[in-house]
Amino acid sequence: MLNPLLIEELRTLTRSGRIYAIGVTLIITLSALTFGLIWDASTTERILGPEYGKGMFLVFFVVLILAICLIFPAFTAGAISSEQERMTFDLLRITLLRPHQYLVGKIGSVLVCISTLLFASLPVAILMLPLGGISTTELIHCYLVTFIPAIAFSLSGLMWSSVFRNTRTSTGVTYAFAGFFIFGTGIVPMILKEAFREKLNQVVLDLCVSLNPFYATASILGRTKAIQVSGLSPQSITIAGYLVISLITACIAMLRFKRMRG
Repeated sequence: MLNPLLIEELRTLTRSGRIYAIGVTLIITLSALTFGLIWDASTTERILGPEYGKGMFLVFFVVLILAICLIFPAFTAGAISSEQERMTFDLLRITLLRPHQYLVGKIGSVLVCISTLLFASLPVAILMLPLGGISTTELIHCYLVTFIPAIAFSLSGLMWSSVFRNTRTSTGVTYAFAGFFIFGTGIVPMILKEAFREKLNQVVLDLCVSLNPFYATASILGRTKAIQVSGLSPQSITIAGYLVISLITACIAMLRFKRMRG
């Protein structure tokens, strides 16, 4: 039997014009950016070769990561706290839904939307493949580095929504959490390295940098030096790290929801 909450959440999202507006805006932005870069190369007599192709893919995925990872946590950041604010949480208490079913219902609709937008962006990425510089396998890796962190940040929104009763607070903390991993993992290690010099373990700093989705994407495309940690590539660490974060945040959200139900 299908999860009734998942069906209801999907109906609510599809009936709302917000998700369509986000999707259309994102695809138009990516398309305009891609054709703008091609036009710039043709007017400035740059060589449209593999190196330029790698740069185009890097810009493409930076925009995609920012959009996916910063938009969709807002859909889950108020999933539980908004129920408390509207005083409808008591209705959830008397349902037969178990905590994991509630989690799947709330996060499942968001993951469907994320997957749909990523698939919608694929034709734009395929148009750049003839330029060279990236293989199909590397393209898949770039999409995984975009998709897995988006899952983790969306689940973190659900977790913080179960911790705080106020939606504004949970949304703010969710974006602070996501902002640290998107931007802080690239900035903080550089600051700590300069501040403490040789006192910090380099492996810890390398692991922190490898959790940055921008760095992982750049390393896949060969636009930066790939740091190997225990023989693992940056994209492997990124994917594994965010899967662990997803598991931890999902477990905390389920435990909090179970405790709130009493």
